[in-house]
Amino acid sequence: MFTAFCLLLSLGLWIRDADAQPQGQDVVLAPHRATYDMKLSVARPNSGIVDVSGRMVLEMVDSCDGWEVKQRIKLKFLRNDGEEFDTDSSFTSYETKDGLDLRFSVRNIQNDEVEEELRGRADLETTGGKGMASFTLPEVRSFELPAGTLFPTTHLALIIRHARDGDKSFSYSVFDGARLDGAFQVNAVIGRSPRGAGTPAVRGDVGLLRGQPAWGVRLAFFAAGDQGSTNPEYELALDLLGNGIARSMLLDYGDFAVDARLVQIQALPRPRC
Repeated sequence: MFTAFCLLLSLGLWIRDADAQPQGQDVVLAPHRATYDMKLSVARPNSGIVDVSGRMVLEMVDSCDGWEVKQRIKLKFLRNDGEEFDTDSSFTSYETKDGLDLRFSVRNIQNDEVEEELRGRADLETTGGKGMASFTLPEVRSFELPAGTLFPTTHLALIIRHARDGDKSFSYSVFDGARLDGAFQVNAVIGRSPRGAGTPAVRGDVGLLRGQPAWGVRLAFFAAGDQGSTNPEYELALDLLGNGIARSMLLDYGDFAVDARLVQIQALPRPRC
């Protein structure tokens, strides 16, 4: 479960450039490096978790034709029996700005032992068309992606576009490479940015956080073939800015929830393409 926690966190953090596809042409995102402090928000009695703390660093690099993502999450868990364990999750990816090609690599470590490695790529025939996902790790495996599947950066760009258009809810199939059994069905609900939201404690290039529209976005993730369930595998709440930066996140796994707060932001240069 904790390995999946580190993998799934990455899904809500992908972003996309303005020239990606017609629906997102007015979405201009900021290349940046963001640091988040993470801590336990709530633990239900049956979770077995007493405390969670750690840090996440996310780097988004504009490489002209695509976005390169480097993400690392280091967390310390404390169980109610007093046992502690550490997780260290690294995620790197490249997604083309036309939304048709995704390459990804994931490594999850617990207590200095590698628990899982994923590596592969996915391609779509056309925007809105079907595609193919292929893994080389942890095993060689390929499967078709149904028509309408989106990759994560495309998905988040569309969330921002829907928010600007005043839409309140929608659903898409999203493949991110974080699991071997297909895409998630992601249901989104958009509302106002959380009351009192702001970034008074953020260090660095805080100009990236000013003058941006903001929304409260809640995403519910359902495994492929499980759309009829009323209980998602997990939920992600974002205080999302119009340039793709999240000021805060809340990851809710039912048994426990983890809060992530932006503490440092650095602007990265745009290339001359």
